[in-house]
Amino acid sequence: MSEWTAEDGSVIYYEIYGSRNSEKPILLLLPGMLGAISNQWRQFIKPLSEQYRVALMDLRGHGRSQNKTNTLSTDLLMQDIVGLLDFLQVEMLHLAGYSLGGYLGLLLALNQPRRVMTLLMHGTKFYWTPDAVAKIHQQLDPDMLAEKVPAYADQLVQEHGARQWRMLVRQSADLVSEIYDNGVAERVLNSVHCPVLVSVGDRDELVPVLEAQRLSRQFEEGALLVLPGVRHPLQTVPQIPLLPMMEAFHQ
Repeated sequence: MSEWTAEDGSVIYYEIYGSRNSEKPILLLLPGMLGAISNQWRQFIKPLSEQYRVALMDLRGHGRSQNKTNTLSTDLLMQDIVGLLDFLQVEMLHLAGYSLGGYLGLLLALNQPRRVMTLLMHGTKFYWTPDAVAKIHQQLDPDMLAEKVPAYADQLVQEHGARQWRMLVRQSADLVSEIYDNGVAERVLNSVHCPVLVSVGDRDELVPVLEAQRLSRQFEEGALLVLPGVRHPLQTVPQIPLLPMMEAFHQ
């Protein structure tokens, strides 16, 4: 069990697979909104650790990471990522992020371009519309989830705690609004100089393939990977073909 404490006192949980003294490159795997490393990216850790030192972290307020503030923002999440990397003395890394994790990886590539060598954005929603934001707000209602999707609500309780999950769901809805109102503009994406692989399932309920294709075309070195028969949840993504693509891409 590894922990790092942010400036506001929030304890951030992380895991590293592989010797700290290893010469293998670092690959940081970031989970998505309302996700935790206890159940996201797990099927990829063992094979990836043969080639990389694999690092994972629970985002602030998620899983085993605390949030001592009453808000959740991209600024806070980015401060945690940068702070943890500084603490671990990671100067350069490969990064793979799922959904929100991919967006945070994009922010890191924009703000610390020398640090990110390659970026994989899987199932990342970039093009938000008022209708999409409104739909997410309807879905991210803890009372509705508890009543109509009790199995998912139970999963959130297990991952984030009986006291925390309701607040986290509300904060996540607000975070989507923040990204829509003040998010990265498409016109700046060509300033990302590292290779970027945008991957998406062709049955993703949140990210249409055409959106992912449009996103991939904005980068200097962008590429698109469409996974047949795959929906949005990362847990449903099979190792093949994503794993060999990751191993070839993060070089």
